[in-house]
Amino acid sequence: MWPHADWQAIWKKLTETPTSEADIAVWYKVISDIIPTNERLHRISMAPTDICKECNNKDTLLHRLTECGESKTIWDLTQKAIATVLRTSPSNIPCEWLMRPQFCLWSPQRQRAVLWVLSRNVVYRLSRHRSLLPQDFLDFLRRSRWKVHQLPGRRKLVADLLIAVDTHLLTSSR
Repeated sequence: MWPHADWQAIWKKLTETPTSEADIAVWYKVISDIIPTNERLHRISMAPTDICKECNNKDTLLHRLTECGESKTIWDLTQKAIATVLRTSPSNIPCEWLMRPQFCLWSPQRQRAVLWVLSRNVVYRLSRHRSLLPQDFLDFLRRSRWKVHQLPGRRKLVADLLIAVDTHLLTSSR
């Protein structure tokens, strides 16, 4: 579906993400576009309609990750977290990075931190019930960050960028 995507770079980014293999498997399903959305199921004649049962919009993968229910608020928080790492505006973070992470950032720690935040969004949205609140997502990020913080090579992996993300999101959510 995406002939202009740099698939070699995308798969490399996926393997560089500092998270568990189970979480990488979830993100792999998103990147491979094999999540059973109504749009996909309708396309292969397994669903009567391509409409989302939650909001009556077209149920695409991007819709599920960034638009439906609390997804919009959670995506906004994700953009703010990535913008903190990249020292830019959240509006500069495209939602396509969730499905095709083919960007190249300097430094490697900054790139891995961005990949970590993106993977957290995907895992949270697809592994949890859709009605959880944005505060639940922030708690999920904090618990996940703590796991990365405990890794012996953390400074080489993501430096202290995830602590900055945690601090920024904590103060902005109040």
